Amino acid sequence: MTTPRFNVFNQIHKALRALMFNTVMQIQQTDMNDTNASAPVLIQTALLLEIFDAHAYYEDNFILAAAEKHDPALVAEFESEHVTDLQLTEKLREQLSAYEIADDKRAAGNGIYYALNDFVAFNLHHMNKEESLLNQMLWANYTDEEIVAMEHAITAHIPAEKMPVYFEWMIKGINDPELAAWLKAVQFGAPDFVFNGLFEACGVFLSAPRFDVLKSNIAAPVCA
Repeated sequence: MTTPRFNVFNQIHKALRALMFNTVMQIQQTDMNDTNASAPVLIQTALLLEIFDAHAYYEDNFILAAAEKHDPALVAEFESEHVTDLQLTEKLREQLSAYEIADDKRAAGNGIYYALNDFVAFNLHHMNKEESLLNQMLWANYTDEEIVAMEHAITAHIPAEKMPVYFEWMIKGINDPELAAWLKAVQFGAPDFVFNGLFEACGVFLSAPRFDVLKSNIAAPVCA
């Protein structure tokens, strides 16, 4: 049986998909004519755009920069898609701003909803392409250790105050074996307080049955 290659996109893309799906569900269930009810989904939509802006920056500077040495045409294609993504981002931000001053909140809410759907549809296709075409190029030219080093370089550039957001949606987005492997890597490769904090976050964001599965697969942290 062939050992699968390291997919540098897997965990972050699952987190981003989970955040997108959740945001779409929230806006579908929200009475956008009620400004109190709409506040949480407006905040989450703005957060979604902030996280995607950062994700595109990290990809451009750490993944595509490495890929360009071997396939500049492919990289140019993805960079062009990042421009399209930026245009969709700005369109959605414009709809968020328009909602704040709109007299007809329901109509303005629909503007956000359809701009969000366009953004999500594009990014789902874009991420699939990255996990097929871009991964194949990386695997042909880099070892797993080198690709993991790219991921570590990205992680080192994420501001500490933003990490809880990434942790939340990774926990919500990945499956049980992936979650156990991630926590074991943190347990043996990071300070205890990092592991303990991540483990506690799992207790918050996972269902009780899934958290029980996780506890059966890793040693429980010792909290002071």
